[in-house]
Amino acid sequence: MIACVALVSIAFVSGGATCPKRGTLRDEFRPPVVWTETPTLQQVADHVNRSLAIDQLASNNLSVTSPDYSGKLTGNFQWERPHKFTFEAYIMKALGVNLAAGSNEQMFWLQSSSPPTVYFARHDEFESQPGTRYVLPVSPLWLREALGVIEFDPAGQHEEPTVRADGKVEVVSYIPSPGKVELVSHNPSPRGAYRRVLTLSPTLGTIEQTRLYDVTGKLVAMAQQSDHEYFSDIDWSLPHNVIVQLYPDEGPALSFTIDVGFYLRNQPPNTDPDAYNPPDPTGLSTVNLVQYNQSQAAVQPTPPTYTPTEPTGSQSSLINYRTVR
Repeated sequence: MIACVALVSIAFVSGGATCPKRGTLRDEFRPPVVWTETPTLQQVADHVNRSLAIDQLASNNLSVTSPDYSGKLTGNFQWERPHKFTFEAYIMKALGVNLAAGSNEQMFWLQSSSPPTVYFARHDEFESQPGTRYVLPVSPLWLREALGVIEFDPAGQHEEPTVRADGKVEVVSYIPSPGKVELVSHNPSPRGAYRRVLTLSPTLGTIEQTRLYDVTGKLVAMAQQSDHEYFSDIDWSLPHNVIVQLYPDEGPALSFTIDVGFYLRNQPPNTDPDAYNPPDPTGLSTVNLVQYNQSQAAVQPTPPTYTPTEPTGSQSSLINYRTVR
């Protein structure tokens, strides 16, 4: 359904140290040994929750490849705890972005350039909607988990770690909603509990794979992480190579690989008021994904669209869905 994806531009906070080229990492940048024997659940939780030290993560040096594109794309991303996120990739920025996603406290969005369409949904409406999901199986905010920012809710339901045949450690968690980023809510999702499976290095504790399954046992999202670098300022290792696969209930899977040149960590918040707002929909069709999922389930021939009003000045015609400043 989606041939390519484009989205709103993002202003990055400058500054921050870059890492040396991978393959020539000094010992202080290599992930340290954290376990000498199979860890307990508490040890895994304590280790993974080191990611709570990350309040902001960004990079303006991404390479993105996808089966939908013949060459590499250049890109950037920025995330601020808890729900602010933008990601974009392009062949030439002057020609527009080709692959992108975004989220703020109220909503997320996705823009396709073929045809020119912006898909969007409120977080609460999307997460509370039962039934089949089209286009996206989870919010794009899940990408921050794919990049290694994952937490263990101490009040959540988890299974004891197991050791796979290849020696990797796996831990299964049951979470109320995909893309949940705060450890504050334990209300069950109307869609049922999701099962998250983390695969970790048995000695380094680096996250090497993240899988998310829905209540029926269907795989809906997966990330394969590698080429980790240790950052002493956050006491956590982040992957430089991430393979992402998203599997909607109906429609084609979305697959792409992100190579992160370097990370900016815990920089000052982005003060651009439009940094985490959806794109200006001028010249675009707009589709509410919640309504679209309903219409497709009802086998309606045409998905419902939101008809934008004329914007005032530089305001987006999706202003009713933008974050209140």
